[in-house]
Amino acid sequence: MKSEYPLISVIVPVYKVEPWLVSSIGSIQNQTYRNLEIILVDDGSPDRCGDICERLALQDKRIRVLHKGNGGLSSARNAGLNICNGEYIGFVDSDDFIHQEMYERLYDDIIKFGTRLAFCQTTACKFDDLPNSFLWSPTTAQGKCVSSKELVYESLKDTKWFSASTKLYHKSLFAELRFPDGRINEDYPITLRIYNLCGDIVVDFNKMYAYRKRDGSITTSPVSEHTFDQVVSAEEAYLFIRKTHPDCSGLAARILLTSCLGVLLKTDGVLSKQFEAKRDGVFEVIRKYYPTEKHNLNLHRQQTILLAAANAGKSVYSMASKTYRAFKSMDSR
Repeated sequence: MKSEYPLISVIVPVYKVEPWLVSSIGSIQNQTYRNLEIILVDDGSPDRCGDICERLALQDKRIRVLHKGNGGLSSARNAGLNICNGEYIGFVDSDDFIHQEMYERLYDDIIKFGTRLAFCQTTACKFDDLPNSFLWSPTTAQGKCVSSKELVYESLKDTKWFSASTKLYHKSLFAELRFPDGRINEDYPITLRIYNLCGDIVVDFNKMYAYRKRDGSITTSPVSEHTFDQVVSAEEAYLFIRKTHPDCSGLAARILLTSCLGVLLKTDGVLSKQFEAKRDGVFEVIRKYYPTEKHNLNLHRQQTILLAAANAGKSVYSMASKTYRAFKSMDSR
């Protein structure tokens, strides 16, 4: 790798990932693109992650460690953005790992097509398993350049390509943007805003980012106040799309209202005054948008019935939900 290649800052939020941290950071250290600044943000992790970060920094001068109080994934990413020096920026979650050619290929994509953003595809694995797709070198020579409008449409249609961690960004894209503090499911609205800043974007169809499916991760966690964050993010994204790409607003509405329904189903029967107030907020969102968007949703019959019931009121939804669960239980026997 030539020394004149620009610096890439890779920001890694670190919190309670002690069993996976070394392998995750190792996958960044082993990149064929060598000119890296690896920023490990210890987000107040209560285990030995902070010590491991310091040890890794002693072994590799490209690693910088920032210790801070726990503020969540967005807060940690923002802290890294505030101190990074790279011309380009990437994010890696500290329980995932990346193909050794990922950043080199994404940088080549950006240079070839003259864009400010390129991203690859993901593959899933369990715990410490190395996915089979990482045992071979990516075969697709280059990515495909698409307009931001086309990418917004395709992403909303299949609810894909919103992850912040699969991407290589030019630093200018974060000149006035930061992730929303204190919220999970934060990638969706911020990625839409970044897409809107780009004229063209490169989609690399190689699977070069592996994420671990594990108990205790954000996506598998039990009900908490953050369960409702996806509705907040989905509403924010819907309003943004309605303003910037009104022809795609039906797709964004579908994501918003199915997110509302998913949260209601997940929190059915959860006894908490705090959650009751938040559930009331979800019903309000449904009543606000369902009547005008219901003809644009293209939902399954069960989803349509449940949303219509939720729009009619909490008691009507409760009866519909119980009926839905009863039929679902019978089908699974």
